Amino acid sequence: MKILVLAKQVPDVNKVSFDASTGRIIREGVPLSINSFDKKAVEESIRIKEKLGAEVTVATMGPPQASDILNESLKMGVDRGILITDRQFGGADTWATSKILSRLIEIERPNIVLCGKYSLDGETSQVPPQIARFSKYSLATSVSSIEFPESGHLILERETEKGIEKIDVSMPIVISVSEKINKARKIPEGTPDMRDKIITMNAKDLAININGQADSLTIVSGTESVKSSRNPKFINVDEAVKMIQESGIKASKEIASFEKLSLGDHKNGKSVLGIAIDSPEVSIEIAAELSRIAIREGFNVSIAGNIEPDSLKGLSCNNYYYIRSKRNDELTEELISLMSKIKPEFVIFPSTVNGREVSASISAALNLGLTADCIKISYENGKLVQFKPAFGGGIVARIISKTKPEMATVRPGILQKGIKEKPFSTVEITPSGKSYVKEISFTPVSEEFKPLSGCDIVIGIGMGARSRELIGKVVNISNRLGAAVAATRPVVDMKLLPRQQQVGLTGIAISPDLYVAVGISGHDNHLVGLRYAKKILAVNKDPNAPIFKSADYGVVVDSTDFITALEKLINPQ
Repeated sequence: MKILVLAKQVPDVNKVSFDASTGRIIREGVPLSINSFDKKAVEESIRIKEKLGAEVTVATMGPPQASDILNESLKMGVDRGILITDRQFGGADTWATSKILSRLIEIERPNIVLCGKYSLDGETSQVPPQIARFSKYSLATSVSSIEFPESGHLILERETEKGIEKIDVSMPIVISVSEKINKARKIPEGTPDMRDKIITMNAKDLAININGQADSLTIVSGTESVKSSRNPKFINVDEAVKMIQESGIKASKEIASFEKLSLGDHKNGKSVLGIAIDSPEVSIEIAAELSRIAIREGFNVSIAGNIEPDSLKGLSCNNYYYIRSKRNDELTEELISLMSKIKPEFVIFPSTVNGREVSASISAALNLGLTADCIKISYENGKLVQFKPAFGGGIVARIISKTKPEMATVRPGILQKGIKEKPFSTVEITPSGKSYVKEISFTPVSEEFKPLSGCDIVIGIGMGARSRELIGKVVNISNRLGAAVAATRPVVDMKLLPRQQQVGLTGIAISPDLYVAVGISGHDNHLVGLRYAKKILAVNKDPNAPIFKSADYGVVVDSTDFITALEKLINPQ
């Protein structure tokens, strides 16, 4: 068996700075290391090798200094390292990068390609689906467990926002791994340098004629830094509890105040397309934003996806194409067919595990530019302008595509909700193809944990509130408020909350109206997931806790006392 691991050298996103005068990202002097998800992919390849026997190669694409992460991987126990480096490849977007890497796959012909689920500097999740499509491999993303029950088949556990999916797939396959899959080993002291096992390849060696900048399908037309303007106001416990209660009341009544969108049936022949996957709430956000653009530009709005029509009451669109399949590969093929028929100006997907997988697969299939995890979109002079955060959200890039239709995924909770009172028409589609994935089982996240995506109020739990008793109380309070419960990575690592509830650099980014940080110290790795929260209320007994510098309101009190006060108001005796 041959395993190829694709890894990337990334900067410390917390130390990247920005020169406003030149619009340039400053990387000089910033520490570089192997992307943490990719390191887990390297570790998993070695574990498979040790258990079953395999030849393991790790490859990276980058400047000559990227060989450092290959040397590290070789010291961990892989067999070969391949450095793909050529000035000609500089400036490649994910599509061009995936084209180059898929050429290496064509040469190596591995049984399994392992990658991290995304790189911490870009957070697109686009490369694994794109190389799978280019290479005609099966695909599984966000995988937390790999088993080998029989020759040629794998049993995988796959993490989504809703739970854990267990599937049966065949090789050859591209797999992106999640945070949960393993804990990477430490390299023993005294392990010798292994750079002599690194092979260097350029465009000529790969026999591929791609220019990174010229052949990329997306263009960064500008960048700007995002600086926190939060200036904490310290309040007492009663004021904080009242704020949370009022936010809960507002959220429960919010749907009545949603913007009413009068979407007509436009006849100019142009349309826009939104994709409804995973979350009805996020689908309504996407449809509302498309409707605002459509009303101004005279477009029709179509929504397509696999969410039951009855769950999309108020969806603002002219037509809903309901695709009867829960499998991403089937959904991808039907969306490709639909796009060829309605020829949309642009297509917007949700930035969820499945939304990212399907959008990237379509991008590769149709050779279309794709921008991930946008926090804003606008339509200007016939082009979709996409605003994407990078480097942990500290920098926002303005991106346009060279291709039509433009495509983007949009972060849940960012777009303003709106509804259309007139019912939409529904067209049902039954997939004509057959999925290469067989679902074995699905274990949903407990119903007591509301999904973080698109939630208006989120209460975050840190190590200062990590007891099971306190967490149980917070879960009960959140359910009464219609809020979600989040956690820092250490709390999740202790198995006190599901991995789906983790917020931060290796978790998810959220954009609630109110985030209540209880017992959270304020480490950068958690805060990068909160840059676009509208209001942050921090609760910590230490008046010097870093979290207060990144909050709008602060309460200096022990977590237990605060939760007890909140519980008394929410659950009066």
